[in-house]
Amino acid sequence: MKLSREAVIRAALELLDEVGLDGLTLRGIATRLGVQAPALYWHVKNKRELIDEMATAILHEALSGMPLASEHESWADWLAELARGYRAMTLRYRDGGRVLSGAHTPAPELYRMLETVLRVLTEAGFSAREGLRAITTLISFVSGFVIEEQALQAIAERRLAEDRPDPLLFPLLSSGNSSTLDSSVSDETFEYGLKLLLDGMRVARLS
Repeated sequence: MKLSREAVIRAALELLDEVGLDGLTLRGIATRLGVQAPALYWHVKNKRELIDEMATAILHEALSGMPLASEHESWADWLAELARGYRAMTLRYRDGGRVLSGAHTPAPELYRMLETVLRVLTEAGFSAREGLRAITTLISFVSGFVIEEQALQAIAERRLAEDRPDPLLFPLLSSGNSSTLDSSVSDETFEYGLKLLLDGMRVARLS
């Protein structure tokens, strides 16, 4: 069969949902496509390049669904929408956070989105340098949160009741609604962390 780079990446993303990032191999992708593994090297040099291409594909999908800035919306509300959309798209893929973390993704649409974000932030009173630092911090927060979220999801079925913190030994942890570690990566906790970051940006802008 005639292969294309796009077909290889699509097969890799499908296999990712089945076996996870650690189980993903070029041999497995080749089997899925019905070809010999060496045929893939015409399109990707190694697994690292494959992961970069997978990350670019996920990022392209995420950016295509990002909301446009509205003149009737505050910069903070718009950034919150972007963060929620980025998290939701990353969660659509098993180990999506790990795939995107540290990947080389020189996608033109990423540069356009960053330019748009910086324009909105500079119009709100940030310098370009401050705005870039802020959006980098926001992306790092979302990426790290998703990595932890997906890691805990992967081990949730193996967690036993004995793994819960003892309220007598850890009263503050229990009173903070953390009797189950899964609650630490809930939507509510994500929104709390997002609000902390945006509130910090508001203070930085005023100072």
